[in-house]
Amino acid sequence: MRWFLLLFLIAPLWACELKVQVSDFPPYSYQKDGEWQGSRVVLSQRLGQKLNCTVRFLDVPWARALLLMQQGDIDLMFNLTPTPDRQHFIWFNRPHHLERLAFATTLPDPQWQQISTINALSKFPGTIALTQGSFMGAEMQKMLQQPEFRQKTIEVAERRIKNELVLKDRAQGLVEDLDYLQFARANFPEYQQLYITPLRLTQTKVAAGFSKNSVLAIQRQEIEQAIAELDEAGLWFNGSP
Repeated sequence: MRWFLLLFLIAPLWACELKVQVSDFPPYSYQKDGEWQGSRVVLSQRLGQKLNCTVRFLDVPWARALLLMQQGDIDLMFNLTPTPDRQHFIWFNRPHHLERLAFATTLPDPQWQQISTINALSKFPGTIALTQGSFMGAEMQKMLQQPEFRQKTIEVAERRIKNELVLKDRAQGLVEDLDYLQFARANFPEYQQLYITPLRLTQTKVAAGFSKNSVLAIQRQEIEQAIAELDEAGLWFNGSP
């Protein structure tokens, strides 16, 4: 009886919960019939199973999620590009995806539908919507330091709001994940007005990032081993969604 009572009292100390950021971002994460689905959801579940952890999905905008990662209130984010600033509070694991950021526009002019260089954006005759906190490559970051170009852009915290600005003609261009744009054009009629240009701002391997301030940080070695095993089994990295 004493042993049963002792186990009952200390069992919660062994509970493991993996808190993962998600958002409406198909094909990576999206809700269907009240359940989160998508390739990032599958990766989270595979990792949770390996670690014997339950997985809790938190629907949080990108910029807000980075702040919560700093605070240790979110454990894991996907689709992260390692940067010096992020490395202060995030430790990065193996890449899980090849991310391609593309430029899309609603302008009917072929000149802008066929734009292929970042420098040409300096003459874009409209507003460009961006996701706050998103890394868009060194060239684009340098462009954003120019006051004249900065005036052409608008940054918002949520991807959904950013895309709506363009769909409602409050902005005429946006930077977005190529796989998302292709998925949206194939599945959502309102996205047919968006032209995906040849311009690719980045094509980089993105990684899973874990909060250094999370309670799970003490399990770093175990987490890295679990991801290594998934990767070796072909269940982690994929060049497509």
